[in-house]
Amino acid sequence: MTTYEQAQANVVPADDEWFDLEVDDGIEPMEVVTSAGYNARGWEYLGPTFTGKETYQVKLVRLGYVRNLAEARKRAGEMGYRLVEGQARESFKARFPKPDGKGPIVFGGSEWRHPRGSPRVACLDALRDKWYSDFDWSGDGFFDRWRWLVVGQ
Repeated sequence: MTTYEQAQANVVPADDEWFDLEVDDGIEPMEVVTSAGYNARGWEYLGPTFTGKETYQVKLVRLGYVRNLAEARKRAGEMGYRLVEGQARESFKARFPKPDGKGPIVFGGSEWRHPRGSPRVACLDALRDKWYSDFDWSGDGFFDRWRWLVVGQ
C-alpha cells in the first residue's frame, strides 16, 4: 500500500458511502462508558444485548432533525437501516482517528442510563483535530448536523 493509499484508508468516508467496520459486541457495555473517560459507577446498560465480533458493512447517514433516539430508530428503519450499537464507537475512532469536520456521529443501536437518570447514547464529536468519545441525552433533539452509523436491516 502506498503512503497515499494509507492516508486515504484513515479518512472518514463520505455520507452514504458503504465501508467495512469491525465491531466487537463482546465488549462489556461499561467499557464503552469508561472509554469516554467516565467512571462506570452508577451507569446502567439498557441494551439491547449483542454478542460476538463481526465486520459490518456500514455507512454514515443523516436522518434530518429527530426529536429523540426512538424517532431516529424509527426513521432509520423506514429507510431500511438499523442503528449501529455504541460498542462500535471506539473501533470507528481507531480506524478514522481524525474528524472530517462534517458533524458528530451517533451510535444509536444501544443505550445507557446516566447516574443522574437520563438515558444516553454513545457518540463521537470533534475537539480540534481529534475525536472525543461522549454520550448524548437520548431524549434530546438531534439536528441535521448529526450523522448516524447504520447497517442494513
